Amino acid sequence: MSKFYRKSLGFTNGSKLKDFMSAKDITAINWSLIDLYNHRLIQIFTTIQKTLTDQSVNIPFAVENAHTIFKSNDILCKLNNHGRSPESVYFSWMRGYLTAILFQSFIEKELNCTLIQNGADDLSNPNTFKRKSDPDFVDHEKKIFVEVQSGFKGGKIDIKKTKINPKEKNYEYYIVCIDCYNGQYCILNARDLLNIPESEWYQNEEWEGALCYTVPNHYMKDYSELV
Repeated sequence: MSKFYRKSLGFTNGSKLKDFMSAKDITAINWSLIDLYNHRLIQIFTTIQKTLTDQSVNIPFAVENAHTIFKSNDILCKLNNHGRSPESVYFSWMRGYLTAILFQSFIEKELNCTLIQNGADDLSNPNTFKRKSDPDFVDHEKKIFVEVQSGFKGGKIDIKKTKINPKEKNYEYYIVCIDCYNGQYCILNARDLLNIPESEWYQNEEWEGALCYTVPNHYMKDYSELV
């Protein structure tokens, strides 16, 4: 394509012309579908909550509050979707977010710590919201970072390699895997995962080819037996 032709179409950038031709520049959100997703999220997590002793998390409020923040701050259009629809990205992010806040008290008891939210995807700061690999929680007094990895399909729990890169040498990093499908969990020390042979990591096509490690089934325990 000649630059003259592209310019005659009103574009100086080839990528923007491609987006125009494929309609990828249209970012309208299907909020009716989002509403249906919100209803399902409330159903899922109020059901899971019944298996826990901590009933203090108001699931409908948490869903509606997150939905309002996403919508009023135009967050969905800012996310890197990797080819997925923004509605799908929203649903996936919300499942992870709700798992983290629902199991926060459970994790605190297991690790004997007091956690606060951490990272760039903190809804309390919508102006700086970004989906990044920062750990979900931190206890600065006990120097603990916690990343929550949730699963909803059964079969296996995968951990992205980008999640196990401790940046603060004086902090312990934990990966808490919550299998919401099977009602199981495990707590792994991220520094131990650094010693896993390269041959045990694989490119997960479901996660845009990210290097992942599959948590062995024998690591998992029933959380219902401890609550």
